[in-house]
Amino acid sequence: METIDKKIDIVNAAIEINNDRIAGYEKAMELCNESEEQDLTLLFQKYKEQSENFKDELLPYVQQFGAEPEEGTMVSGKLFRLWMDIKSLVAPYTSKAVLESCEKGEDEFRDAYKKILNDALEDYPGIVDLLQAQVADQQIAHQHIKELRDRT
Repeated sequence: METIDKKIDIVNAAIEINNDRIAGYEKAMELCNESEEQDLTLLFQKYKEQSENFKDELLPYVQQFGAEPEEGTMVSGKLFRLWMDIKSLVAPYTSKAVLESCEKGEDEFRDAYKKILNDALEDYPGIVDLLQAQVADQQIAHQHIKELRDRT
């Protein structure tokens, strides 16, 4: 039973960090909509949908054990979004500021997935390929956000 619980925890941790990423990009889209940054809004929508797809891919790995998928977010993700809210109130909105915040979120995602992958290697090798594919796709998104930030 302990092994099944570990597997569920691993998958739910991956779902949770995707929930964070979705919420972060929703906040970024909200800030961009206020300033009519349509190109960025569309890009952020794309990455939000990417995490929604990641979650869809992860769901069967939780459901096979009769467990419920995680609906919440990580505490660090909540703090990150709070910081983004405060920053947007204190400083005038700029594309660069939002891109910097999104890059920090992508860093958080990558770091969380590294830990999840390490746990999966030991406790749930059957999900490692999926997690590696997801983090590879996320790294492309991260690089794109970083390049946009550098050009802004």
